[in-house]
Amino acid sequence: MKRFIISVAGIGCLFVLIHGCAKKTISGDYKNLILGSYVTLDSTINNILDVGNSGSTVSIMVGKTVGSAVSSINIYVATGSNSEDTTGWKLIKSVTYSSGAVLSVSTAELTKALGIAPAPGNKYTLQNQVVTKDGRRYATNNTPDTYNSFPAYNMALTWYATCVCAFTGNMAGDYYLTKDVWNDYGASGSNPVLIPGAVKDGPGANQISIYVYPGAPAGGVETGPMIVNVNPVTGAATIVKSDIGNYGGPSSETTVTGKGFVFDCVGVIDLSITFNYGGSPYANQEMILQKTP
Repeated sequence: MKRFIISVAGIGCLFVLIHGCAKKTISGDYKNLILGSYVTLDSTINNILDVGNSGSTVSIMVGKTVGSAVSSINIYVATGSNSEDTTGWKLIKSVTYSSGAVLSVSTAELTKALGIAPAPGNKYTLQNQVVTKDGRRYATNNTPDTYNSFPAYNMALTWYATCVCAFTGNMAGDYYLTKDVWNDYGASGSNPVLIPGAVKDGPGANQISIYVYPGAPAGGVETGPMIVNVNPVTGAATIVKSDIGNYGGPSSETTVTGKGFVFDCVGVIDLSITFNYGGSPYANQEMILQKTP
């Protein structure tokens, strides 16, 4: 059960000049500032990549330029633990920019850039680097985080490819809980918790039943499973609205909804759950399960 709720408020600044040299370093002297550049996101077309199909693609549509005129966009896949460290970026391709242009990356292109086949269950970070007509380059590494993360700017600098595989069932078994944002077990990647019989197949076709929450270590009493519908082609998952139990009485009755992915080819279940606990919703409580060998 989530024990802490943190409210963060207060974001300001509606105008930006981006310095082209060092991330987060902007001199107070206007003579040292030059007008940077970025492109906006028009829409995300698809962020699911079927790694069993070399022609499958993820794609976004970019919108207008803000700042200096842009001639092209370099698309990279970020590797390593820090997605903003350009030493870990692998170039996929360069495309000519125009407002409304569709940027796409195929399984074959991602495989070539990585040097290995992308693995189902992995989420790859794609980075756009805009190249201005006078040859300057801007990406997340030299764009201050304050601007890149502020929704009002709608920057199309970072996007994602979630690699999936077809769902064939046979998910029943024991699982390690490796991410537990709801915090019933205190589980993490470095401290996984084994949950015997965590998953059963069914009750219907392309469904699984999960027996994890409410967790006994937090005083939980399960009254029913979390039932998940799975798209057999992509592994995309949707949690059926269900009453799963309580934490010691009717006032703590808990229902769940949410979505995510089930990767049966590697035995991974990754769900973002909304718990309605005691009448209040708690969204984006990620749970990751890894099937035991």
